[in-house]
Amino acid sequence: MTDYIIKTYQEDFIEDQVRIGTEVSKNWQLFGQTPVDRLKEAYSQPDFDPETRLYCFKGEEMVGFLTTRIVPEQEEGKTIATISPPMVLEGHEEAFDLLLSEGAQTLKNKGAKVLRFFSNDTWGESAKVPDKHGFEFKRDTAYLVSQKMSEIKTTEVKEEVLLYNKERDLDELVEIFVKELGMTEEQATQNFEVIDTTDTILGHFIIRKDDKIVARTYAQINPEQNEAYVGYIYAIDDKYRQELVSKIVNQCKEKDIAELKSFLFGGMMEKLDDYKAMGFKQESKSAMYEKEL
Repeated sequence: MTDYIIKTYQEDFIEDQVRIGTEVSKNWQLFGQTPVDRLKEAYSQPDFDPETRLYCFKGEEMVGFLTTRIVPEQEEGKTIATISPPMVLEGHEEAFDLLLSEGAQTLKNKGAKVLRFFSNDTWGESAKVPDKHGFEFKRDTAYLVSQKMSEIKTTEVKEEVLLYNKERDLDELVEIFVKELGMTEEQATQNFEVIDTTDTILGHFIIRKDDKIVARTYAQINPEQNEAYVGYIYAIDDKYRQELVSKIVNQCKEKDIAELKSFLFGGMMEKLDDYKAMGFKQESKSAMYEKEL
């Protein structure tokens, strides 16, 4: 007999969901809790299934939740489902396994044949799920690299570093991302739309020679953690790469930012050695695991 009760989604659960997710993941890497407004938007879509969101209560208190999803497209004739790390407050370890078990059963009842789980070695109890529950490693999905600002070697910025201009730069950058990172044109375009709407951006920098882009990157700051994140650093020559990094480092030092980080995902993961050559160290990685249901 358990004191915990599992309920499916109700709109008035969202604020507690965000509160718990933020608390549980506060020290996690390569993870971010979706804010209230974006959850409300996502959960109001016509294809949203409330049975794929599970909430664990002890009495009247929500102590944890779990998000799952049926992948629309089958793979090799099999229905695929994903299950996220259970987000459970400290002191409620029983709720963790209960949510995981209920989530897997719900997905199985909906016809899923293969269950996917994404994990990272900084994600607390969730990092143990693949071994404890019989998941098989499939592939790495992201790397986090970092470097202390004080350790980054800078050079004199001799080239003119421009700020990104959508009308001038977008089409050429989309071509670069398709070629260098294996993105589709739609994915590349969406990437730049996200950058355009980022409030904490430090700068989206471009170097041009003979009317062609020879280097670009962007950086955004996280003042609460005293760190900055740099995006994909494209450069046809190392001297341009060094100047772009120096531009970012100089601006970060003016703001007393202590550390520079980068998330490498998708095609960027193939550039890991390039980032290591620039002095970045791999801090953590995320991976995908699977098991048959």
